[in-house]
Amino acid sequence: MAGNSVFEISILGRSVWNLHSLNNEGTVGNVSEPRTVILADGSKSDGISGEMLKHIHAQNVWLVATDRSVFCEPCQTLQPQKADKNPDVTGVKAARAKLASEGMNVAIAACALCDLHGFLVQKPTIARASTVEFGWAVAVRNGFHRDIHLHARHAVEGRTEGQQEAGEVAAQMIYHRPTRSGTYALASVFQPWRIGLNEVNYEYVAGVDREARYRLAIEAYKATFARTDGAMTSTRLPHPEAFEGVVLVSSRNFPVPVTSPLQDDYREKLQQLSRATEGLEPQPFNSLTELYGILNELAKRPLFNLQLARSSKREKK
Repeated sequence: MAGNSVFEISILGRSVWNLHSLNNEGTVGNVSEPRTVILADGSKSDGISGEMLKHIHAQNVWLVATDRSVFCEPCQTLQPQKADKNPDVTGVKAARAKLASEGMNVAIAACALCDLHGFLVQKPTIARASTVEFGWAVAVRNGFHRDIHLHARHAVEGRTEGQQEAGEVAAQMIYHRPTRSGTYALASVFQPWRIGLNEVNYEYVAGVDREARYRLAIEAYKATFARTDGAMTSTRLPHPEAFEGVVLVSSRNFPVPVTSPLQDDYREKLQQLSRATEGLEPQPFNSLTELYGILNELAKRPLFNLQLARSSKREKK
């Protein structure tokens, strides 16, 4: 399979995280509330948002790049506006009918991060969907535990009467922080066929090194799973115990499926689905090391080219 092109990739699995507080609803008074999600059967579970996981991957794209020139100026300093803050994009001069297409060309050519993770430009109005997608990391049913811990910030001297009258913040205060442990179902989809693709005119942008950007995204996946970052990691860095799952690879222009790892038999179902689907390869893994091996091999494979597929169909006719 080493020579097969890569159309799409999904990474579906279960990760055990102990004693973390990666994502919280917010703070009410002096209590931080953990994230709660409700599943289709009405059961409540612990969750970590896809927004947080996607942000971590995007930051790792920036982090693992050895050459910052592959990013536009705003993305070189991780500005959240991305292409919307790039004057080369917002200053595009073209006929109205070609404005969005030309702006998209400039944005994609200028930046690997804008290309991989998408952007929204207000004027001219250009929107690019991300090639990298993450769902919620959701604790499996009856597979998580929560606790609330009492903490105190101490001072040598207590709050004085003068401080109270002046409205100053107390040097000594009490607060409550959550700690969670569980087995979490993870789902991510990566669409390498869209790297470098202008989705206004559906042509690949000239001069874009699609393979280099693909390898950059793969390396960022490895970094993301190596150490999942998030909220409160300065004092609640997760204790990972296990990571297992399946990498699905579609080698033809057919969407890679997603079967939730919330189901205990998700790996068997994915194997069955792969046998019934042409060009779909299931690659199971039982550890982070095995996942790295799969990703390293995928990084060597060519990318599916939409235009070549069109040309091939025309030649057959």
